[in-house]
Amino acid sequence: MAKQGTKTAKKLQSAFHEMKENPPAILAKTRKKEGAAQANRQRVAIGLSKARAAGARIPKASGRLKNMAEG
Repeated sequence: MAKQGTKTAKKLQSAFHEMKENPPAILAKTRKKEGAAQANRQRVAIGLSKARAAGARIPKASGRLKNMAEG
């Protein structure tokens, strides 16, 4: 995994901190319906999406992760 730049790391940290303090309601629904593992994957996806929206340079998922999302 490539080393993240300082700006990107701060944006990631901020996005994930926000997720921990105020989780979206969809995570509770996902946890109840799909299970804890799927909810955790969704939490990561939402956090990365928020960081990208804030301007962090994070590449899109590739390889195994992309295949997991499709299947």
